[in-house]
Amino acid sequence: MLNYRLKYGKANLHLEVDEDKIIHTLTPNSIAPLENLKKSVVEVLENPTGTKPLKEVINSGEKIAIVVSDITRLWIKTNYFLIHIVNYLNEIGINDHHIEVIIALGTHRASTEEEKEKIVGKEVYDRVMVYDHDCFNNDELVYLGASKLKTPIYINKRVMEADRIIITGGILFHLFAGFGGGAKSIVPGVAGLETIQYNHRLTFNEGEGTGLNTKAAANKIQENPMREDITDICRQIKPDFLFNVVLDTEGNFIRFVGGDFELAWLEGCDTIRNMYGIEIQEKADIIIASAGGYPKDINLYQTVKTMDNCLYGGKEGSVIILASECSEGLGAEEFLEWFQYKTLEEMEGALKQNFTVPGYAAYKTAYTAKYRKLILISALPKVVVEELGFIPAKSVEEALNLAYQISSKNPKITLMPYGGNTLPIMY
Repeated sequence: MLNYRLKYGKANLHLEVDEDKIIHTLTPNSIAPLENLKKSVVEVLENPTGTKPLKEVINSGEKIAIVVSDITRLWIKTNYFLIHIVNYLNEIGINDHHIEVIIALGTHRASTEEEKEKIVGKEVYDRVMVYDHDCFNNDELVYLGASKLKTPIYINKRVMEADRIIITGGILFHLFAGFGGGAKSIVPGVAGLETIQYNHRLTFNEGEGTGLNTKAAANKIQENPMREDITDICRQIKPDFLFNVVLDTEGNFIRFVGGDFELAWLEGCDTIRNMYGIEIQEKADIIIASAGGYPKDINLYQTVKTMDNCLYGGKEGSVIILASECSEGLGAEEFLEWFQYKTLEEMEGALKQNFTVPGYAAYKTAYTAKYRKLILISALPKVVVEELGFIPAKSVEEALNLAYQISSKNPKITLMPYGGNTLPIMY
């Protein structure tokens, strides 16, 4: 028997499992963190991919809009690198009063002033104007026509009125956009509600009860209609420079990429694949996964990414043992409201009428309950777990015993101790 530790809340759960049953243990590939943050930022600004150095793109006196991620993406650590971009702009002739920071809220709630300072860092907050994007306010949007897939394009007026646009963000695998970062700073980041909803509906097939478009999925870029639509819209906006980050599971900066919004981003996607895309030779009968501990398992809503990753590593009908404390319950209020729909078909119909990301997360939760047997180790009440269609367990030992009872006679097991980050890729 081998002993393993799974992160659970702010502690660990201990797991004993027969070594002969394990076919894969999925852990991220190690890459050394960047040592000199400022030097690394400037190096990317002066040696970008697919475009001229930033100092040759921007002219003295121009008005600059910098798009940054909101409080839900605090893991990107914008406050660490943004100051170096702002200072660099100063050095090439752009004064602070010619710089505006736009927080890419998408459909998320407005930021508090304290959150704005936390996102951009105190020095930037004190020096430049920081604005929230508001997708619901048509007076703050500009209409730019339609995309190739007929998405109406409404974009933040401040962004479009700037002489130069710099977009920033972080790259990870994304449930339906393939990867985060890149053009997502524009859509949904600073797009109007109609643009966001039309684009996000592309995650489903056309027609009633047709289900998910399987090409709108993690690690999918080519032929992913949702991502291709975002890219098409971003090409029409023509941002002047992208700066994206890649971090390890401990939150260390691993790589900065910058330059052309698509070419530089694709380099970052390759780094994510190399770090977190883990090759598997066969799919498991049982997957044992941790969401990654606090804060990644603070609620069930935050755990959906782990559920989605597990789907790629197990056979249909296989068992998932998921350790996620959910100390703050199920999560976003809207996430809970979607469970009023009792079937996937009903939920899909409602999402096609009014797509929201919490609604999609709820759909993925219901989808997992239908196509997998999920045993959840959490602090959630037993009745709540059962209402979601999952099997509650109080310990890893209890969960494993249950899994053996409902799985095949000689089950093969995959361990995913970093379930929120690692994506099983079948070769």
